[in-house]
Amino acid sequence: MKKVVCLLITLLFTVNIFAASAAGYGKNDLNVKLFKELEQQEGTKITIRDAVKIALKDSYQVYSATKSKEIAEEALRQANSSYYPYIDFEANYNRALLRAKSLNSSDKMVETSIVNNTYTAQLKANWVLWTGGKITNTKEYIKLQAESSNYKLQHVKSVVARTVVNYCYKIIYASALVHVQETYLDVAKQHLAETKARYKQGLSSNLDILTQQVRVDNIVPQVLLAKRDVELATLSLRQILNKDPESPLFLTWVENDLLLPDLPDLQTLYDMAYQKRPELIVSKLAMDIAEANWKIAKADHYPNLSAYGNYGYFGYTKEGLPDGNHYYLGANVGLNLSLPIFRGFSISSQVKQKELYYEDAKESYENQKKNVRIEVKTAWLNLEEAKKRIESTKGVVAQAQENLNSKMLRYRNGLISQLELNDAISDLNTSELSFVQAIHDAHMALSELNFSVGRETKDYE
Repeated sequence: MKKVVCLLITLLFTVNIFAASAAGYGKNDLNVKLFKELEQQEGTKITIRDAVKIALKDSYQVYSATKSKEIAEEALRQANSSYYPYIDFEANYNRALLRAKSLNSSDKMVETSIVNNTYTAQLKANWVLWTGGKITNTKEYIKLQAESSNYKLQHVKSVVARTVVNYCYKIIYASALVHVQETYLDVAKQHLAETKARYKQGLSSNLDILTQQVRVDNIVPQVLLAKRDVELATLSLRQILNKDPESPLFLTWVENDLLLPDLPDLQTLYDMAYQKRPELIVSKLAMDIAEANWKIAKADHYPNLSAYGNYGYFGYTKEGLPDGNHYYLGANVGLNLSLPIFRGFSISSQVKQKELYYEDAKESYENQKKNVRIEVKTAWLNLEEAKKRIESTKGVVAQAQENLNSKMLRYRNGLISQLELNDAISDLNTSELSFVQAIHDAHMALSELNFSVGRETKDYE
């Protein structure tokens, strides 16, 4: 009975965390006793913040997205090379094993050349001067791809951080369930002991003892299930942190981890999501990328102009290396203009395809904006509902405790049955579980809201 009273006090003070947090009141030393850590084996204890930092550093998802970002940045550097001329050096040696022949005036086959060895060495340059905007738009396309890869990395980090936070609060929630169910089991055992004592006094029957023993036995699996959930959540946390399943790594938490912050109004949250949500920014960049790709396709309608030049050595001999009479130096420069006239309407078709992709990307961006608003409001509604449940379950727990106190007194005076007393104990346990569930749901909704507005990794980098 004493433990039940202590548990009730703990619950009441725990509820006041969130009411006091919203009003700016101070914290109480008793308000997190229900959520105290379970005794663990020796190992390394990490906070929620530590867990997120480890995941952002070690998880494969972040590693892969980082490499994709680096590849995109290198592609951008490659695209910049299109603005500069290309210079190549070529050297060639050719040995004629069978020389070419042709018919002479006498209708006989004679060799057309006495050259056996050909030596060439050239320095060639080519500079694209104008392509109808293709080079500029290609660079812009790749630049947008690089920028998009950066926000994709941020999105991956946000997903990883949200996953880690969710696993952490699952551990905290499962630990609280262990405490609630163990207290429920202790109360049931105490009631069993009291029933046995009453049986010796002739105040209870053997059936009462059997009934209470069954109740105790039914609670034990619930305790074991809650402990298993702690282990499974811890295992999942180790997995997302890229640690071995047997790694002695355990979560620790403090009172501040259970506080719920004051929230801005819904419109402010919408505006924050528009500015910070990585997927929304990526969707906007996808629209810009599709537009750049469309412009690249349209550039195929225009001529290409390039300048070229070469300077080279050319030598020819029948045998051996060429002397001063058997080689010459050559050089030339020029312009090359290429204009597509007709290609079976393929260019027009490609341009139309890219235009349709662009229109689809624009619509996708607008649809994504609506989806983000829905996600933000959904998380906000879930959080507000969970907060209200926290407040309402506080009263339910108080009523359940008062009812149990009354039923216990009436039971000891022989005014109610054992079944009615057990119902009162169960009601208190149910209300405690509902309270713990409300706290868990509130933090899950808060994590989802942080993710929805692009704030999940804000405090960890």
